[in-house]
Amino acid sequence: MASWKLILKEALRPPLPGPAAHAKMLPDNAPEFSWNHDKSKGIQSSVLILLYPYEDRILIPFIQRPVYPGYHSGQISLPGGKCEDVDSSYWETALRETREELGIDTDEVEYLGQLSRIYIDRSNFFVNPQVGFLKYTPQFNPDPKEVAEVLKADITELATQPRLTDTMLHPTGIPVEMPYFNAGGKHIWGATAMIICELIQTLNTKYPAWINALHSCSGHTSPESL
Repeated sequence: MASWKLILKEALRPPLPGPAAHAKMLPDNAPEFSWNHDKSKGIQSSVLILLYPYEDRILIPFIQRPVYPGYHSGQISLPGGKCEDVDSSYWETALRETREELGIDTDEVEYLGQLSRIYIDRSNFFVNPQVGFLKYTPQFNPDPKEVAEVLKADITELATQPRLTDTMLHPTGIPVEMPYFNAGGKHIWGATAMIICELIQTLNTKYPAWINALHSCSGHTSPESL
């Protein structure tokens, strides 16, 4: 049987579902709206989906931002941030930001692939999602200036949730039903939800039995062999 890590690597090979997966986490019939930013001046950024074993599960850490004056105040997101001159790639950006925000050693994080880039109109950011695997459970020491709380979500629980929605105000002032993932009673929505949705959809499409394969690997092998 192919290992879980190999399944992930193969699933992340192009083609990827991209916008079709992202659209599932957008509200139905939302009015057209744009912040009218100049995309040519958009800021490149990167985030990391860090998968790691915990008992018989595979978890993903999310961070809740502190409350501050800014676009991302209080939001739940993946660790990451804007690209800096010191970064040689989007992968390097994701690792650096994860080290800074979660306070973990990223030297042993293995690159598995990347997902489709997402443009965030409100902040004029281009987000380049990276996917990595760590063969052990990390000890998080988050930076309190960057992170109010670290949330850990089981990837299979995210993948098997029914479609959840909650009412929020669209930028036009109209209430819309926004899809979200539930992580410990907190909402993961927006660009972060789109990224997770694409990961789940590409796994479902290319390896329909991936959840069974994950449980088989986690339940009968050591973390080193995942």
